[in-house]
Amino acid sequence: MKKKPYKIAAKAIIFQGSKVLILRKSFAERNAKDTHGWDFPGGGLEPEEPLMEALAREVMEETGLQVKVIAPAYVYDEIQEEKHLLIIKFACDKPQGSVVLSPEHDSHHWFCVDQLDQTRVPEWMKEEVRRAYRVYNEFRRSHR
Repeated sequence: MKKKPYKIAAKAIIFQGSKVLILRKSFAERNAKDTHGWDFPGGGLEPEEPLMEALAREVMEETGLQVKVIAPAYVYDEIQEEKHLLIIKFACDKPQGSVVLSPEHDSHHWFCVDQLDQTRVPEWMKEEVRRAYRVYNEFRRSHR
């Protein structure tokens, strides 16, 4: 079996009260990668870049926001043709600034968590939001 290089990516599931930020990839990104197009801000680590710095950098590059990272909410890996990708999704709070999207995305949406089922967001993404929302709420209860 051929060994594949590991790549680590960090994604932010950002909450503001009962709303969650979900991005829509640009038309070019959706076509190039044949993807559903929904996304959380974040991306891959650069060589020797600490995980939290990478997450803060990616969120700033893709949204113009600064956030407070609460805790990991979801971890999974994906073995792709060219690499083995490890993805860590973090529940985040207190977005500061105004959303300014990078060319990678063409729109952003603040969805009410309790109304996600009425959206076109994929089921797996809804489940990740629910899991991160539990982490987010637990954090808020313990830090009152």
